[in-house]
Parts: sequence; structure tokens; C-alpha cells
Amino acid sequence: MKVILLLISLALAAFGPASASGQDTVRIGLSVRNVVLMPFYFAQDKGFFEKEGLKAEIIQIRSNLQVAGVVAGELDFMSGVGTAIDAIRKGLPLKVVAVLYKAPLFSLVTGTSINRLRELEGKKVGVSRIGSESHNAAVWMLTQNGVDVKKITFIQTGSTTVSMIGLQQSSLEASVLSPPFTGEMVLQGFKVLAKTGDVVEAPFNGLATSRDRLRSRPERIRGTLKAMLDSFRRIKQDRRGTIEYIQQSFKVNSKIAENSYNEITEVMLDNLIMPEDRLKKAMDSPYARGEGEKSVSVNDVVDYSILRSLR
Repeated sequence: MKVILLLISLALAAFGPASASGQDTVRIGLSVRNVVLMPFYFAQDKGFFEKEGLKAEIIQIRSNLQVAGVVAGELDFMSGVGTAIDAIRKGLPLKVVAVLYKAPLFSLVTGTSINRLRELEGKKVGVSRIGSESHNAAVWMLTQNGVDVKKITFIQTGSTTVSMIGLQQSSLEASVLSPPFTGEMVLQGFKVLAKTGDVVEAPFNGLATSRDRLRSRPERIRGTLKAMLDSFRRIKQDRRGTIEYIQQSFKVNSKIAENSYNEITEVMLDNLIMPEDRLKKAMDSPYARGEGEKSVSVNDVVDYSILRSLR
């Protein structure tokens, strides 16, 4: 645990100290800078946090370290909702307060030599980390298409970028990718054989915080949620402006930016709320819980009370 906290401290140090009062700075842990997490950067760049009197620090940090950071109070929020739910099952004092997407934004991308998912049996598939949401997505997509995942060799690449490069260099037969990498690979002639959203509905990215933060800093949470709601609404309403933002911010061409926008808006939850019945169904699905992890109720996992007060 000491080693984990040291790693978190080193990551946070790169962003400098919080404000003098410590009450107007919000630290949000994101696993990677990519288009899927674009709404956070959009909210920051468009001034939605400032509008709520907040200074947002977006910190790139692995999802497992996000959990430790939030529990220790070093981070206010983490974006990995699936990781947070797993942590709650293990007894950690977290709560999900918002969900960005109703389905994971992952695609299983292959080279031209693979025509069917079953052809991946006995081959290597790149995922960012074993046990990560990209790994779970691969299991969902393959299993739902009749593939025996025990015959798949999952390669832990460490990042989506490395997964893409491995596919380009033919060291991997397939990789689990997300926007904008999916669109970029399609333009290069690679194939999308499956999308997670076609086979499962599950909460994907959002905001999770500690129970202590919920009790002690409700106004900070309220302001953060309001900023993200405003970000989502602008993204939905301003298609052209958002596509231009994606193109400029993530250094992709207009076609990839447009494809990324379409993929994202297809699964966005307008009010950042995944209804409890759909969330329960997702949590009870065969692939949502690891062997030996305890079952938890929806009320153990989410608290939408502040978000609902913003309607």
C-alpha cells in the first residue's frame, strides 16, 4: 500500500500543489488521454468547471491506482466506473455518482487475414491490462460470438496505443481498441469484427468518489457533476464544434474525428444516469463479477442523489 501511495504522490506531483484553500481544486484520475474520455477534457477546456468555481486537474493514472488515490483522499474522483464497482465488491468505501456511457466503447479489430472471430482461437489478442475493462470487453465480444476464450492468448500491452502498434506490426492477430484508434485502423484497411455495445450493456466511465467525500464535500461534487452535465449537453448539441475539437485536441483527421463523435454519442447517457434496473442487470451479468467476489446491491454501488437534484 505504501508503494502504491508513493506512485500516486509522484503522479500528482507533476501537477503541482492544490490551491491554497484546497477547496476549489478538483483532482480527477483518468487512465489515459483519449477520445472516449474527451468529455472531461472538453469540460475543462470550455470552462465548465470554472463556471462552477472549480479548478479541475485531470491526472493520468492507472485505474487500480485511481482506486487507491480516491480511497486515500489524494484524488477527488476516478473515471473507471467498472473498476470502482469491482473495488466496492471488495469492500472499499467508494460510490459511483455518474455514468457517462451505457456501453463500453471497445471494438475488436483484426488484420485482413482474419475473417471470423472463431479464427482467433489459438492466437494473440492485445488488451491494455489483464482484468481491465478492455480485457473484459474482449471476453464479452468473443464469448457472445461462440469463441472459447480459454483458447485465446491475451497479451497485456499497457496501453491502447501499444495494442494498436502490435496489430500494425503483426505481433498481435487482434487488439481491443477504442476511439479514435478504431477509426484510424479502419482507414488503414483493418477490420472491426465486433463492438462491445452490440453484445452487452454495462456502465462505462463516469465519476466515482469516496463515501467520505460525499459526506464532507457535497458542494464540490455538485459543481463537478454540473460541469460534466454542461459538457455532455454541449457535445450533443454542437456536433460540428465538437468534431472540430476532437480533430484539434487529439490530432486526428476530420474523418476519424467524425467517426469518433458518432461512436461516442451513440452510447452517451444524456443525464449521466444509468437507470438502476439496467445497472443491476449489468452487474448481475456473467462477466461483470470475478470468481469469489461478493454480490452487491445497486444502492451499495451508486448514489445519484446530487445528480438528480441538478435536473
